[in-house]
Amino acid sequence: MTNYWLLVGDEDTWVALIKSGYWGIKKVWKRKSRKIKCGDKAVAYVKFFSAIFGTVEIISDAYYDEKATELEALKNCPIRFRIKPDIFLVEPITIRPLIKNLSFIRNKKKWYAYFQTSIRNIPKQDFELISAYLQRNLKQRTEFINNIKNT
Repeated sequence: MTNYWLLVGDEDTWVALIKSGYWGIKKVWKRKSRKIKCGDKAVAYVKFFSAIFGTVEIISDAYYDEKATELEALKNCPIRFRIKPDIFLVEPITIRPLIKNLSFIRNKKKWYAYFQTSIRNIPKQDFELISAYLQRNLKQRTEFINNIKNT
């Protein structure tokens, strides 16, 4: 069974980790990390901008590794798993238009509180809603760029 996740980080962390092919979380999430499996899907969320970078596929089970790494974003994150970008934008886009329709956000007035933790399970329908939103924006951006090139 596929699990769906919200992975929260800052912009620099996301760029570095997408390039490396890994995501890491702190020890405090050890229990939850047992549920992270190869084949799961996740939304890449940038907390500073309240925006989404894209979606990723998790391509390994989570594992514990305290070995030193040259990647700054993983230094304090011994729970790691491999990721592969699925939909990934050059610049993140705001999540605000989706807030009222995301079922995992129960208190719509304090929606930002649901995006503070490093990792959160989200329902499949919320993942699909976010994916469709990203696809629409990706298509619109591509069409816009093509129109500029053709003028």
